[in-house]
Amino acid sequence: MKKYFAFLLIGWCVFLCAVPRAQAQGEGAIHGAVVAKADGSALPNTMVRLEGISVPVSLETQTADDGHFGFQRLIPGDYSLVVRRQDFAEERIRFTLKPREVRNITLELALATVAQSVEVTTEGEIIAPTYSPSSTTLQHETFEALPMAQRTNLPDVIVTSTPGMIRGHDDFVHIRGHEIALNPFINGVSFWENAHSVFSSGLGLDYIESMNVMTGGFSAEYGNRFGGVLDVVTKSGFTMNNNGSITLGLGTALRHNAGIEFGGHTEHAAYYLNLGGFESARFLSPPEPNALHDTGRGARSFVQLDFNASSNDFLKLIFMGDGTNFELPKTLRDAELRPNFNNFERTRSQSMILSWDHLRSADTLLHTAFYQRRSRIRMLPNADPYGAKLDAERMLGTFGIKSDLTRFLGKHTLKGGVDLVLLRPDEQFSFLAQPWIDFTHLPNVNEPHIHFRGPNRGPVVFQQEKTGGQISLYLQDKVQLTRGFTADIGLRYDRYSLAVSKFHFSPRLNLAYEFPSRTVLHGSYNHFFVPPPVENLLATSAGLTRFISEVGVPLPPLRPFVENQFELGVTQPIAHLLNVGLTGYYRIGNDTAHTTLFPDSRFYAYANFDKGKAYGMEIKAEMPTIPAVGLSGYFNYALGRVWFYNPVTAGFITEAEHLTEKGKFLAPMDQTHTLTSGFTYRHHDSGLWASMAFEYGSGTPGSHGAGEDVHEEGEAAHTHAPIVGGCGVRCPEHFTQNLTFGWDAIPDGEQPRLSLQFNIENLTNNVYLISKESTFVQGQYSAPRLYSGSLKIRF
Repeated sequence: MKKYFAFLLIGWCVFLCAVPRAQAQGEGAIHGAVVAKADGSALPNTMVRLEGISVPVSLETQTADDGHFGFQRLIPGDYSLVVRRQDFAEERIRFTLKPREVRNITLELALATVAQSVEVTTEGEIIAPTYSPSSTTLQHETFEALPMAQRTNLPDVIVTSTPGMIRGHDDFVHIRGHEIALNPFINGVSFWENAHSVFSSGLGLDYIESMNVMTGGFSAEYGNRFGGVLDVVTKSGFTMNNNGSITLGLGTALRHNAGIEFGGHTEHAAYYLNLGGFESARFLSPPEPNALHDTGRGARSFVQLDFNASSNDFLKLIFMGDGTNFELPKTLRDAELRPNFNNFERTRSQSMILSWDHLRSADTLLHTAFYQRRSRIRMLPNADPYGAKLDAERMLGTFGIKSDLTRFLGKHTLKGGVDLVLLRPDEQFSFLAQPWIDFTHLPNVNEPHIHFRGPNRGPVVFQQEKTGGQISLYLQDKVQLTRGFTADIGLRYDRYSLAVSKFHFSPRLNLAYEFPSRTVLHGSYNHFFVPPPVENLLATSAGLTRFISEVGVPLPPLRPFVENQFELGVTQPIAHLLNVGLTGYYRIGNDTAHTTLFPDSRFYAYANFDKGKAYGMEIKAEMPTIPAVGLSGYFNYALGRVWFYNPVTAGFITEAEHLTEKGKFLAPMDQTHTLTSGFTYRHHDSGLWASMAFEYGSGTPGSHGAGEDVHEEGEAAHTHAPIVGGCGVRCPEHFTQNLTFGWDAIPDGEQPRLSLQFNIENLTNNVYLISKESTFVQGQYSAPRLYSGSLKIRF
């Protein structure tokens, strides 16, 4: 593998010197047509100019004989499109281009008269976007304003960005009833592993240029997981001029960080490098207010090379390498009674994405990407003679190719593609349960899956390697039916084969209508096919329930689950200062997946519940920076309810009641009220700035049946014993605040050369219990008041 990458790099360096001159930056595009308003006829040879802070120099083109024009290779950001033609009034529109978005715009020019102004400016979106009103676009400036210690892992940042995101155990992020919810797309490529720390090495933030956080209104292109799709565009050396930065951060609880980035470009190629390291004595949320045995360290690396092979061909090569070593937190009682009950985890991953963009014509775009990842998770056994012992290793090889073709046909933007992925999981573990679990009457099980050592209470040993994958096809059409009415219609086909084999068709329909008042009405129906989570999938599907838990029967392999989501919402700009969105959603699915744990360990498996349901309302308000006062802000609120329905139908489960009972119970991620908000003030002349962020949650359920479950009609009435160390009916509500002060030294009125930042997290020191789901799951507590500071030097 090392020789392969070395050869590839050498070949690329040779190619760097040979390719001709061109320009390339991002993966967004604008395509359109200019017509006469009077009769709709095409206006050839019309000047079209694209302006914006994302393009250092304005881009200009002329319309073809059929009135069409196009701008390719654009990065996300705010743009203005100016159209000018003799004898016609000038038209200027302003809009925001989201990550990897392709816009199809028709502009109508009116004849100029002596009495009228020659310029007509349209504020806001010319085409109503079909994204959910709750979706949020984040730029790299937003990430840089966060405390450096929060930027080490993607889920820590996402949890406050968008309405409806709930904090859970082990720092999970739950979205609209999904526990394993985040699905990052790195420049259009999605890897299957979860980004949370206990499942993988995760993803960093410092190399992200822009990210669209989507919770609804999904096009047919998106698959696999649908709690929150994170459509990411990474930084490119084409936006840098052989410059970079060094960042150093220090904080309480050993939260220290260091990072460096550097990038630049020639006439035909660009390079970008980002390296970082971090450590913390509060790596995961601990089971008690004071963190014990909770230190972690990690490193991340990211390299991107961009090349222009010709005016119509663009190549991009990305390498990513991540790794963490961390302790699994324990309680004070464990430290006193079982001093050797120390568990550790190691994660490593290496990823590569090679993509090719080809402009077949002004109306046809082809994008093809080959992607590869190899990851390894190692859980080390403890030396305690009485606690559960787990020695586990999980490896996953991922190889895939994704290709899609975009075609503009009048007001239609057609996109079709294929995504082929090969998955090779290799799992093995040895698990010795606590002494109180009785293994006396277990049958013998032959190789290669499970066998036992010892006459009575020997460890359960598991090893399996398997090859499978998924074939996905999709076709979608985004059409501007009228000037204000936009429809995104699509169909997706998935053929999955790994733990089980199954195929499914998923229709998608997303609508948006913009009224003259600039009010936009949104509606969508999305059907989802969700493959089983890939983490510990083979162990979950091996029928281990009868050997490791109180359940005496094996369960079928973990199944994919299907869902239907309905959305209805409205967005409204207010006085050019505030954008407000209101969304209602209803989601229901069969065979909903949820995590389960091996007793007294952090080994995660999964279970399929009979059904899952989530519904609620979300409000989002954004206030862009007001230049006159230097103030910006945001507000997110979610009202939600999440139900799970017994019985468990497949996978692994530790509590027999989920097999024997019917009816519904509040899911662990059910939090009725969730609110996040914040504001930032910047003084332009001095470079001083300050921000404050707020978070409120009404609390998650204490456990299944802690007073809020509904049994099936005819089922005998019964109650459930409270969980030891649990929350009762619900964990307590919480309200926290983060305060940040900063200074950007701007000697020449351009980019600051020096930036200083000081942060106080959890200002009022409100340490609260995040969750406590069951006897086998430790409670998790939030962080106390923490201080940190950082220094950034640009060169």
